[in-house]
Amino acid sequence: MYLIGRKGMEFVMEQILTWVKNALLFGVVSSIVILLSPNKSYEKHINLVVGLLFILVMIHPIIDSFDLDEKTYISYIQNYIGASGNGNYLSQEEISLYEDTIGVEVKSVLNDMGYEIEKVTPYVDDKGSVYKICISLNGTITSPDGINRYIQKVFGEEVEIIYE
Repeated sequence: MYLIGRKGMEFVMEQILTWVKNALLFGVVSSIVILLSPNKSYEKHINLVVGLLFILVMIHPIIDSFDLDEKTYISYIQNYIGASGNGNYLSQEEISLYEDTIGVEVKSVLNDMGYEIEKVTPYVDDKGSVYKICISLNGTITSPDGINRYIQKVFGEEVEIIYE
C-alpha cells in the first residue's frame, strides 16, 4: 500500500528523475567548461562559481516546493522592513528601500509577462501600503488589462495605476 497513492508516487518519481537528470547534465556541462578554461590560474575561481551554481541546481526543487507567488514575496519584504520600523510606521529610508524593491520586482514580472516596461515607480505610505504605481513604457501597449489585473491582484483594487 502506498502512502502517497499510485499517481502521486509516479509524480514524485518523475520529479526525482528530472532532478537527477538536471544534476548530471550540469555536471557534464561544468566539466566541459572547466576543461576548456583558457588558463589554469582561473581554474580555482571557475570551480568556485561552478560549485555555487551546482548548489543552486540541487536546491531548486526544494525552493519550488515552497510555491512562493509575488504577493507572498511582497509581504515578506514588507514584514522584513516593517519589523525594524518604530511602531507601525516606516521611516523614509525604509519606505525608499521598500519602493525600490517593489519597483524592481514588479518590472521583472511584467517584463517576463511580455510587456516592455522601462521603469516602475511605486508610492508607499508610512504604514507600508502601496497606494499608487507609475509605469513607464518602452513603447505602446494596446491593452493594459493584464498589467492592471496583476497590480490589483498583488496590491489590491484601491491602487492607482498611472501609465507614462
